Amino acid sequence: MDSSIYAVRSMVLPKAQALPQRLTTRASPKPLRHPMGRSMSRTATARLAAVGAVALRRVARGASLRDSEGRKIHEAPSFDARDGSDLVVGRQLAIFERRPFGVLAYAPSRNGIGAMVWELGQERYVGDPQGRAARQGVVERMVVKRINGTDISTWQFQDILDLLNDKILDNSSGKFQSLSRGQMTNSPAELPVTIEFVQLKQADKTPAGPSPPIDLDPEPCPAGLLSYEGHVDDDFLERLLRIQRDHAGQVILSIDDAVRLVDDVAELLRKEETLQRVQLQQVVVVGDLHGQFFDLLRIFDTTGKVSESNPYLFNGDFVDRGAFSLETILLLFALKLRFPRAVFMNRGNHEAAELNLRYGFAAEIRERYGAAGKRLFDAFAESFRWLPLAHVLNDEVFVVHAGLPGPDPRLPFNDAGGKGTGYDAMVDSGRRGGGQNLSLLGYNPDNVSLPPRRHELSLQDIANLPRGGDPATDLRDLERLPEAEAEVQRLIVDLLWADPRGKTGYGPSYRVRKGCYIFGPDVTTAFLRKNQLRLMIRSHEVKVQGYEWTHSDCITVFSAPNYLGHARNKGAVVKLTLNEEGHLTPSFITYEPQVTAVA
Repeated sequence: MDSSIYAVRSMVLPKAQALPQRLTTRASPKPLRHPMGRSMSRTATARLAAVGAVALRRVARGASLRDSEGRKIHEAPSFDARDGSDLVVGRQLAIFERRPFGVLAYAPSRNGIGAMVWELGQERYVGDPQGRAARQGVVERMVVKRINGTDISTWQFQDILDLLNDKILDNSSGKFQSLSRGQMTNSPAELPVTIEFVQLKQADKTPAGPSPPIDLDPEPCPAGLLSYEGHVDDDFLERLLRIQRDHAGQVILSIDDAVRLVDDVAELLRKEETLQRVQLQQVVVVGDLHGQFFDLLRIFDTTGKVSESNPYLFNGDFVDRGAFSLETILLLFALKLRFPRAVFMNRGNHEAAELNLRYGFAAEIRERYGAAGKRLFDAFAESFRWLPLAHVLNDEVFVVHAGLPGPDPRLPFNDAGGKGTGYDAMVDSGRRGGGQNLSLLGYNPDNVSLPPRRHELSLQDIANLPRGGDPATDLRDLERLPEAEAEVQRLIVDLLWADPRGKTGYGPSYRVRKGCYIFGPDVTTAFLRKNQLRLMIRSHEVKVQGYEWTHSDCITVFSAPNYLGHARNKGAVVKLTLNEEGHLTPSFITYEPQVTAVA
């Protein structure tokens, strides 16, 4: 990845992040003075402060624009669908008997008003609910004008979302759904829902602001608030924690020190195995963190600091989406250097350069360090490639970020269409598994169950998987690889992306472009029995309570409460301790989302 790609793809709007407030003792401020030198009256001072507050709110609003899925909008749309607008060039009426409507994401205008179709679902099989809007002529960049006859074009974005309640429910991620977020606390519109969409002139994505020139020369970076001398001790950790807590969002380490620390961790990870086997008296398993640094501190406050007698296993997805990915990963890496035998880390699907460019980590580095941050981004990308893929604890608990390997023989997906339904849709593709190919358009995933694996994977098979690279996570990339290499890549993708489900056997995942499968309780039990294990712990999916017994022998744990800033889920960790029989037994620690008052 060259510097120009890094500079272009990691641009985002300025970050407006509210930091924890601290009480400090300061001298009384001096009176504001007029530009001509005269002291300003209290009225004038108040007026100036009010103007400044309005300006700050405008900046904050623009900096925090996110779509309905909570993803930061890199290029903010600007549109106005009010009556009398001369921008309307077309209208489309759509009637929906059921939810979801088939819009994958909506976006607000720059001022937080209105809702635009930002990402449209497409029909992947006959009758696919994700294709409902597209089948009725809705296209991307259309704007919602009326819902059941009510003109909502001037409503706040979150209030419109409450009314629409249009959430694609992924079979592979349970029945989790966000609660109301708008100020009006609207109930969802009653079915059938009639929506009038309008097509506007110049309703395309427009740049959020002028793009800075691409500078391939390193920019001068702040010196940092802390120095890394190539060694982490208790004093360094204490100072790092204090500075990160008090100065989150700032440059904590200089670019040289940060790169050196990450390189040292990468060297340490290279010496570990793809499948790590460890023996422990107890351990805390932490699920997805996604840059929620202050929730990581809450975990330590609740379950204790890391030490040789209080080890932790962090189960992937440390970065992206959250506001403080740098603080999160730098603290974890520093802890890894200080306690290499008490801090264990699995790779998650977000420990990959491709996703980091899309979901915020690269942007965060760019905002802190400028173009010079490319060195740090590359260092993190290399370190992530050497993270273990799984851990086995005390020869009885299997911990992996996402899921288990797919069916054998594997039926490759074909999203180019197919004939008939169910297994009638299979056509000869010349690929492994008898040349069978499962068409995405020829069946409903909910009604398909593929049998368990013909050859159950062993732990040694997983241990033999290579590290040092990024997995091919797109079906088109996999199709270009030799079959033997493609099969290895598929196994890695399964470990990083697959999800469990309630139905037996395998089914095609809604993470369709990844080519992975959802797997049933019989698949989990067969894998554990084959490898003489008792329990599987995975993460990867948000859960309302922070954890879930997804199968009778499979736990899902998710440690980022109020995910994306609006999910309102609890966070949780799993604490494994030895029981009287000497087996690791799970207990759960949950915590509510923090409520931050903003003045």
